[in-house]
Amino acid sequence: MTALREFVEAGGTLIALNNATNFAIDYLRLPVRNVLRGVANKDFYCPGSILRTELLVDNPLTFGLERESIAWFEQSPAFEIVDANAAKAIAKYPENGSALLSGWVLGDQRLRGKAALVEVKLGKGRVILFGFRPQYRGQSLATLPLLFNAILTSTP
Repeated sequence: MTALREFVEAGGTLIALNNATNFAIDYLRLPVRNVLRGVANKDFYCPGSILRTELLVDNPLTFGLERESIAWFEQSPAFEIVDANAAKAIAKYPENGSALLSGWVLGDQRLRGKAALVEVKLGKGRVILFGFRPQYRGQSLATLPLLFNAILTSTP
């Protein structure tokens, strides 16, 4: 963990997908909270659904994409930013109404306005937290460019 933190602080980029984001948040002490962590299945459950997202289109991570998009959500995290000076929501679930497009979700109000993709500054580098799996099946046409952009905008 020390070497990983040093890598990022020196200017590197760490990319975490879906539930691997919990590891990055905890061990790098990032100013982001997974609002679904520890929530009982009776209060929130989304076993595999397509959800609506809203992208921050003036960011290099969203290059080539429209403002409205989708993401495959499968027992995934959703984020709340604790320090807006260090972290930025690149994709969010809608503030109003359900984000559900296909599938089912219980307790979807817990997602409203929460971040699905976050970029966190750490030293000279950054950590990119994907609260979904951008490479998952057919949805990847909408989300894989986000992963490619994260890699392409990484510093050597």
